[in-house]
Amino acid sequence: MKERNGTVHSFLRRVYAGMVPWLDSDSGVEISPLSLGFSVCFRHDMDSLQESHLEQFIEQEGPLEASSTLFFLESQWRAYGSKIRSLNPDKYECALHSEAKPSPRCWALFQLSGLVERAYARRLKRQCAGFRSRVGEVYGHAAHAGNNYLPFQSWINWNIIENASLRCGFSYVSDWRLPCRMAEGEEFLPPWTSYLRQKSGSQILVLTTSWDDKYFMFSYEDLQIRKLATAETAYRPRSAEDGFASVMRQAEHCRRLDTPLVLNIHPWHTIGNGQSQFLELKRLVIEWCRSERVPIMRCKDYLPLAAAG
Repeated sequence: MKERNGTVHSFLRRVYAGMVPWLDSDSGVEISPLSLGFSVCFRHDMDSLQESHLEQFIEQEGPLEASSTLFFLESQWRAYGSKIRSLNPDKYECALHSEAKPSPRCWALFQLSGLVERAYARRLKRQCAGFRSRVGEVYGHAAHAGNNYLPFQSWINWNIIENASLRCGFSYVSDWRLPCRMAEGEEFLPPWTSYLRQKSGSQILVLTTSWDDKYFMFSYEDLQIRKLATAETAYRPRSAEDGFASVMRQAEHCRRLDTPLVLNIHPWHTIGNGQSQFLELKRLVIEWCRSERVPIMRCKDYLPLAAAG
């Protein structure tokens, strides 16, 4: 297609070029892959856990000598923030499980993602401030509900989440790009390396989640369309050993990339629904880490490594 020339068209192109940084969330962004070294990081999204469940979680975790990062929803840290604050800081990093909905009205045009990002960032800042006042310092967050209620394709939604996190001054964000591309129960695609997202002189560490416990679940299609399970049976007949084999496949990819293996395991499945395979899987991974001398780290522990380089 031939591009029109002339004073008017030249002026309109300059106007559009000036507006792009405001309209497109991903304008001016640079991505720099990192070599953080191979290790294991346990991410726990604490969805659905009440204060009494938190005590059960700590009791179950007692024999497990491994650190973890716990992501709490606003409803949780508002209800029992003091209990969260009292958790052992040497074992647990407490972080925000954000739900920064930008607006009930959104435009399905990626060119307007910059406007949505600013609305998202405003609410994310308020959640961050509330978390700090009730729980304490927070270095990062993990977006709740897949794409965190954003209206675009998942890749654009995650660009918005990461750019808004950068705008809010977080040091890291634990992303869910890979798991959100897979249906429940499917094997995961090979992960990619963690990276720095840079924009306008600022940067944020993006820790990519390599494996998620949705591996143990039936999908909506399995339950409602394929009728492979009843609504009361959301879990596939898979053992902790099955999950461990899946984790090991992802571990080999992460080892080759020299990047952390971030595992997302929801404690609710064990505590609220009595599914022991989730906790048993964590035990198996911890035992493997000990035998293979693989470090176990929290999300914030990677910040000095990212700063060094």
